[in-house]
Amino acid sequence: MQSQQMIQALAQITSDFRRGDLDAAYQGYRDLFSNPAFAQGSAEARRHALRQFVHTQGAPTELTRTMRVAHDAAVGPLQALIAESDDPGDRELLKTLKQRLG
Repeated sequence: MQSQQMIQALAQITSDFRRGDLDAAYQGYRDLFSNPAFAQGSAEARRHALRQFVHTQGAPTELTRTMRVAHDAAVGPLQALIAESDDPGDRELLKTLKQRLG
């Protein structure tokens, strides 16, 4: 995925959050992480998107179905990133993600 495409996707997701449309925002994350082209992006761009997702401010503490699907979609790309770089920060993101999923 081109860096510009990822930036546009994240900008749309942020806009959806600001409008209060959480379903659209989490569907945007699901679509982003499920896109095979996401894995082709730079490690830093993927890490940024995943970090933004995991550390979303103002998200409900109880996951809706849409939120759960987005979280599930993020696990694979995060595991792939860990396999590539074994960054401790990535492992911490995965731990946080799995805690939310229960």
